[in-house]
Amino acid sequence: MEKMFTNKERRYIENLMKSSKETDPVLWPSWGAWVSFGLGGFLIASACFITASNLSIETIGSVLMPGIFAGAVLVVGGYWTQYKSKKSEGDKILAGILRKLMK
Repeated sequence: MEKMFTNKERRYIENLMKSSKETDPVLWPSWGAWVSFGLGGFLIASACFITASNLSIETIGSVLMPGIFAGAVLVVGGYWTQYKSKKSEGDKILAGILRKLMK
């Protein structure tokens, strides 16, 4: 079966199998990204409500802008965590399939 693969393909498979052993497929628990999404959304909404209740230039600069920025960072961080977890899990499954094919 190994003769079906070119040298470049064999090196890619070996690197994939080695990296799948070294990395854990789940960086956070499955609910971790959703907590980050929820906190980010809550932070954005609360910053908007606080600013709306006391609308002034100082409140916009000290509450609204930092609140929206921090909330956006949490939302993007949750997305990145979810993406990396799924990619790592997919790589681990692919390495397992290739390992069975190589036997």
